[in-house]
Amino acid sequence: MAETTDTAEDATVADAAALGGTRPQDPPLLVAATVGEVTAVWQVEVDARVLLGDFSGAWLVDGDGIRGFAADADWIPQRGDRDAVLRTLLAHPVLLAEGDDPLPVDGVDVIDLDATVSGIHDRVRRNHDDFAAAHPGKRQPAWGAADAIGYRTQDGPAPHGLTGDAATAVTRCLAAARGLRALVRDWNRVEKLRAQRLGGDLQALPVELA
Repeated sequence: MAETTDTAEDATVADAAALGGTRPQDPPLLVAATVGEVTAVWQVEVDARVLLGDFSGAWLVDGDGIRGFAADADWIPQRGDRDAVLRTLLAHPVLLAEGDDPLPVDGVDVIDLDATVSGIHDRVRRNHDDFAAAHPGKRQPAWGAADAIGYRTQDGPAPHGLTGDAATAVTRCLAAARGLRALVRDWNRVEKLRAQRLGGDLQALPVELA
């Protein structure tokens, strides 16, 4: 498989203890790309208390079964049924990578990317307003411009050892996953600053569903 993990930057257990309390870890988001009979799935962590965005799983699913991280784990049943495997993997909201082939299973929560980014912009503007109300006349923290946070696919090296539809699916999926990871990192940076300056629990990337 291609790249599956990156080291989280500037995040420590101490950060989590200081900023996040002890609630269960926020569930990850998923990215999927289907080409022909092959679907690539990447998992992106979003918990602002621990990570700035990181990959934590990657799978290829086709008519021959499943390959990738913990592909033989007990929590992945019915490995001979592609659709059943995909429903198991895609249990959390899914960002669909760019491409012409639809996801081969129904009942999946699909992320509305435009609405999600718009909602993030609204929340950053709210941070400005809340800080101004709580601290009249004080200089604003370094939130950055609200519309500076956005999503862009990010190309990378071609996957090793894959050809045809599998290589195309992984390439598209990874480009989208890198873009989502960057969006998560931008959100978590602003969210940690909000918690430090305005208080309250850290919240994971707020997603809107299609």
